[in-house]
Amino acid sequence: MPASKCLALAITAMAIGLAALAFPARIAAAPARGRPVPAATARLIPATGQPIALTVNQGTLVRLARPASTVFVADPDIADVQVKSPELVYITAKSPGTTVIYAVDAANNVLLNAPVRVGFDVSGLRRSLQQVAPGAAIATDTAGADLVLTGMVADAGQAEKAQALAAAVAAQVKGGKVINRLTVATPNQVNLRVKIAEVDRNIVKELGINWENVPSVSNSVTFSTSNGVTTPATTVFEIGKDVAGAVQATISALATEGLITLLAEPNLTTVNGQTASFLAGGQIPYEVAQPGGVAGSAIYTIQWQPYGVQLAFTPTIVDANHLSLKVAPAVSELDYAHAVTINNVLEPALTIRQATTTVELASGQSFALAGLLLHDTSQDISKVPWLGDIPVLGALFRSNSFNNNESELVVIVTPYLVRPPAVAAAAPTDGFEAPHDAQQVLFGDTWRRGLPAPARGAVGAGGGGLIGPAGFRLD
Repeated sequence: MPASKCLALAITAMAIGLAALAFPARIAAAPARGRPVPAATARLIPATGQPIALTVNQGTLVRLARPASTVFVADPDIADVQVKSPELVYITAKSPGTTVIYAVDAANNVLLNAPVRVGFDVSGLRRSLQQVAPGAAIATDTAGADLVLTGMVADAGQAEKAQALAAAVAAQVKGGKVINRLTVATPNQVNLRVKIAEVDRNIVKELGINWENVPSVSNSVTFSTSNGVTTPATTVFEIGKDVAGAVQATISALATEGLITLLAEPNLTTVNGQTASFLAGGQIPYEVAQPGGVAGSAIYTIQWQPYGVQLAFTPTIVDANHLSLKVAPAVSELDYAHAVTINNVLEPALTIRQATTTVELASGQSFALAGLLLHDTSQDISKVPWLGDIPVLGALFRSNSFNNNESELVVIVTPYLVRPPAVAAAAPTDGFEAPHDAQQVLFGDTWRRGLPAPARGAVGAGGGGLIGPAGFRLD
């Protein structure tokens, strides 16, 4: 075979081999008939650029690397954008929150993909908090449109001032409020010890002669005296004339001085800002007419009016040693001299003395409310006409009654900042044992005290322990 023919065959075989190698690739690349071409997978472009931090009502200017054709922000209520030029974008913060901003050019290349965080302007707030609460570790944070305060302050007064400052900052945003998570190191409970004393002095003096014409059955002269518990000492004598009548004269001589002392000592405990009240007395019912009666008759309902020694107080802790206290004591008593009759029922009136005051003092200090005086003086003179006006001898024909009532109310208040005890408190009835029948009948025992003995074991470092029973004693 000539050489030229062999070369031609070799080239033809090589071409066939190359075609065989390329043919499967074309078959693999060619789509099958009747099957759709799968779409390209979308690629997410997250906002991973440098975060843009802004405060409310402030803004910043961003210069892009190339001119942008489109700029958009996810939430324009949090931050808005203004395109000054294809390369300059101005971002304005409107309300606290987080959003994202994107900028792309004409070829859809991303020029800016960054998160935008808008918060409160707390730089001035932090400086103000250091002034009102020096040394306190107060942290500020945002939760949406709310401002969150965390940390610890010395007392409730610092917490209230921090709350007021934060509220002024949160008011810059519509609907913004303060979430106060501050803790107070000062005790949050106030114990109030009150002594309420009323001194009532009553002086009654009565001297005179009362004449009366009474029937008599015989001529006689009688003389008698009486001195009861509730009636004054009297001397009665009768001068009989005839069967028609007699003249009776009663000599009254009375002088009494009474001193009454009323004392109440309420002991109340409440938390800061909460009102506690106390009443030692009772309640009286009285009828109140209600509309809707039938045939002109009213419908009455019963209501209750408290009386006695009343007290209401509201503490506000200022700092670790001082507190502001609003106290409202009142003392009332039944007054039948000014009673009224309603629906055939006697309704007594009330004589009330009350006061309301607000003071600021340290824990353990006391203040007194005094000067609540009640002075009532009355004098009644009864006499025989004309005869009672005669000088000197007129004293035989008149009766003089003098009544002087003086009372004064004093209220002494002492507040304390307290903490709950770490151990259980003892009660006055601890250790009380009722006697059994033999002890009661044979020995006349009424009660026994049986407190448990001290625990066995080594004595502590303080020295000796208690010897014998300890606790409250009932007398």
